[in-house]
Amino acid sequence: MSVDRSAANQKMIREAEETQAKTKEAVLRIQQQTAATQELGAATLEELRAQGRQMDDINADIQAVNAKLDTAAGLQDRFDAWSGNIFGFKKRAATKEAESEIAAKVREDMLNVKEVFENEKYDMLSGKWKPHGMTLCSNPTTKAPDLFDPSSQVTSTGNSKWDIDFTLAGIDHEGWTYAGDFAYLNKHGAGSAEAAWNSYARRRKWKYSEKTGNEVIDGVRARNKERVSQRQAAAAANQSQTDKIGYVPRSNISTMKASGLTSTNRNNRGKEELDEESKAGLSRINQNDAEIDQGINEISRGLDSLADIANKMKEETQSHNKKLEAMDANMQQATDKQTVINARQRRFLS
Repeated sequence: MSVDRSAANQKMIREAEETQAKTKEAVLRIQQQTAATQELGAATLEELRAQGRQMDDINADIQAVNAKLDTAAGLQDRFDAWSGNIFGFKKRAATKEAESEIAAKVREDMLNVKEVFENEKYDMLSGKWKPHGMTLCSNPTTKAPDLFDPSSQVTSTGNSKWDIDFTLAGIDHEGWTYAGDFAYLNKHGAGSAEAAWNSYARRRKWKYSEKTGNEVIDGVRARNKERVSQRQAAAAANQSQTDKIGYVPRSNISTMKASGLTSTNRNNRGKEELDEESKAGLSRINQNDAEIDQGINEISRGLDSLADIANKMKEETQSHNKKLEAMDANMQQATDKQTVINARQRRFLS
């Protein structure tokens, strides 16, 4: 082998080793970031589970309160009989009074609603989405009061008190989430960010933001809303580009064709015998390739673990939503029972 050929080989090997060194640094950095994210994700998942257990305890306490209120109602029935009110006139009057109080409270709560869902159904005849009313976020099956006009809010220029909530998952650049029907959205909380062929229902969440009267704070909110609108427009223009972003699962890595030294099979390209220095250099390159491959495999396993943690966090969040709904229903039940008991007690003392 000529001296020129040997020098050229050494130059090629040095350049390859420099590239591999940078690649190994990048792989190590990604490994560290992935490991840190895994640790944070695992801690967050455990915190969610702990919160779920706390919700179970709170719900059990609320159910215990309900049981005690039932006992109190039974004692009042016995007192009615003991006091000679065997026909239940006072009880009926107290119940009617309590129902009036409950209805007044419901009306007051409706006026203080700060979050609502805007719903739309797809009309096959016109091929357009049509309004389908507004419902409460706390109970999507309950109609919300007519607090504002969504169509006018969307076209407003920062003076609106109602804003679309873009913090939710599974929404498009306008805040909509899609599903086959509203029953699915009520059960799962969200659908998909794109309308499928069988998507006939969609909804988006609106939140109320009270004006502070402070020009600086309100100005910041207006600018933030303008930036959100700009991001929506950019998302709509570049939506197709997001499909190009992702990672390759470990199961597909073996089918990929790498662009590094291993794919070129440099150690088999030439027929002539390599000198010892070049052989040693190629051996180092192969070793570096093996370490890089191992690092990529570890990153892929880490990403798989993160995906599993994310799925478990999603399931835990959905479980939280159901528990919160149960807590809210039990609390409302307890409040109504307490209102009736208080009304009957006032009747006893009158």
